[in-house]
Amino acid sequence: MKEYTVKEVSYLLGKHEETIKRWIRSGKFPNSYRNSDKEGWKIIESDLLKLNNIVPINKNEQKDDDIKSDVDEIELVKLAYQAVTLTSPTDEMLSILSVVGIKRTLEILLIMQQSVSKVKNPDGFIRKAIRENWSPSTIPTNLPNNSGKRLYDLSQQEFDNNNNQLNKQQSATVPFYNWLEE
Repeated sequence: MKEYTVKEVSYLLGKHEETIKRWIRSGKFPNSYRNSDKEGWKIIESDLLKLNNIVPINKNEQKDDDIKSDVDEIELVKLAYQAVTLTSPTDEMLSILSVVGIKRTLEILLIMQQSVSKVKNPDGFIRKAIRENWSPSTIPTNLPNNSGKRLYDLSQQEFDNNNNQLNKQQSATVPFYNWLEE
């Protein structure tokens, strides 16, 4: 059986070497092995033939599609950023968001839209959301100003009490006024 290196497989499939290594880690090449760090990964030809049913090996069409999808995704990221912030993203921010991907970008922009107060620094907000792995279901906790304690200074019981107070304030119902009965 013939064996291929990661570089050879990436050239054959028109994919980046890191993509091939990610596929190895995820199990797409179950028979691949590595004798040493110096030699690197060896991929068996039978694994490539099995993968051929999933991934086409036409290099020219594959590269054109990849370039087109990358351009499309960058344009989508740019449009989403403009729609939420009403400004154009800087090149640095565009490169950060294009690495994160369109799905995660949309999640972060949704979090920004759901923010209680207006976000004055969208770039800083986005960086922090990526760094701290925020999700749309994450609700920021506002502590009362007079408490004087930071979130990390609170015990679990104090945190739960503050959370319960906030939940009670948020769930207070407004009396229903029925103007039809009058």
